[in-house]
Amino acid sequence: MLYFDIVYHIGIMVTILYVIGWKGRLMSILFFIFTYSLLDRNYLIGDGGDNILRILLCYMIFANTTAYFSADAEKYWKKRSVAEEGTWYKIKAVFHNFAVLFCIVNLCIMYLTSGLYQIMGEMWHSGTAVYYIMQVNQFSHPFFRNLILQNDFFIVLFTYSSVIIKLAFPFLLFNRYTKYFIVFCVVSFHLGIGIAMGLITFSLIMCIIDFMLISDEEYKKIHRKLIRLRRLFLLAFRTRTRSFGRKSIPQTHHVIVFYDGWCPFCQASIRNLRKLDWFRLLHFVSFREPNVCNTFQLDLNKLEKRMHSKRKTEEKSHEGIYAFIQISKRLVPLWPLVPLLYLAAICGIGQKTYDFIASRRSIIPAGGCDDTCYLPTARTSIKS
Repeated sequence: MLYFDIVYHIGIMVTILYVIGWKGRLMSILFFIFTYSLLDRNYLIGDGGDNILRILLCYMIFANTTAYFSADAEKYWKKRSVAEEGTWYKIKAVFHNFAVLFCIVNLCIMYLTSGLYQIMGEMWHSGTAVYYIMQVNQFSHPFFRNLILQNDFFIVLFTYSSVIIKLAFPFLLFNRYTKYFIVFCVVSFHLGIGIAMGLITFSLIMCIIDFMLISDEEYKKIHRKLIRLRRLFLLAFRTRTRSFGRKSIPQTHHVIVFYDGWCPFCQASIRNLRKLDWFRLLHFVSFREPNVCNTFQLDLNKLEKRMHSKRKTEEKSHEGIYAFIQISKRLVPLWPLVPLLYLAAICGIGQKTYDFIASRRSIIPAGGCDDTCYLPTARTSIKS
C-alpha cells in the first residue's frame, strides 16, 4: 500500500504540473506514462475516450504545449526572441507541427471510420439507432430519454445527424468557414452525448481534441474580439446606468410577464428573475389576480399551460419558450442563452422541454377553490 500511495500521489502531482504547464517537455512524458498505466490497470473506468487519449498524449510529447497560458509561457517567449533563427528551434517547430497534424489526422480517421461503420448498420439506415441507445439505462438520462422517445422526429434527426456530421467532418476542414461550422457541430454533438448519455469524460476529451482545429492566430482573434465586446458591454452598461435615473428607457422595451401565482416554482423563478432585472424592464403580473385576463384579453386555459409575455406597446403576446426568450433578451446575465434558446425553439425542442417542465409543477390554490378543483395542466396540491 505504501508503494501504491507513493506512485498514485506522484501521478496526481504530475497531472497538476502538466495542466499548469510547468516543464512541459518533461511533464508530458511523465503524464503520458502515468495516464497510460492508470487506464491500463483499470480498464473498467474507460468509456471510449481513453483510447484516443492514449494515442494523442503520445503525439503531444513532441508538441510545445506551454507556449501560451502556462507557467512557462513568459520564459518561452524570452528564449524565443533569441533562438528563433537557431537550428534546434526550427527542428522543435517541425516536430510540433507534425504532432498537431497527426492529432488532427487521427481525429479525422476516427470520425470517418465511425461514420462508415454506422452506414453499414441496419439501425442507422432505418433511423432507429438512437431509440435503441436510449433503452440502455446505463447510458441514458431519464429526462432526455422520455423527451426523445416521445418524438419520432428527434429519433430520426439525431440518428442521421450523427452519421452525416462524422462523414462530413474530414472534408469540411479544408474551408475556413465550413471548418468553424463543423467544429461547432461536433462539439455540440459531444456535449449532447455528455448530457443525454452521461459520458462526461468521453465528451470532454473529444471536445478538447476538436478545439485543436482552431489555430493560434484564430484564438488570438477570438481573444481580441472578446476583449472588444467586454469593453463595449462595460461602456454601454455604465452609460445606461448613469442615464437610468435621468432618462427613462422607452416603453417599447418594457415587457409584462404573466405567471401563475398559485405555483410555488413559478413564484421562486420570478423572485430570481427580479434580481437579474437590472434595468427594471420586466413587470410581473399573476394571472390569478382578479380581472387580469379580461383587462389584457388573455385566455385562462392557455395561461394555465404556459407563461405569457407581451410588450406594453403591443397587443400580441408570446407564450412558453418564446416568452422566456423575450425575458432573457432583457436580462444581461442571460444574454449568452438567447442564441441557444432561439435554436431550441426553431428545432421544436424548446417548447416541448418547457411543456415537460410546466406539466410537472405543483399548483396550490390560494383561495377561491374547493376540493373539487381540477387543473389538468399540472399536478395539483390543495391547501386544507
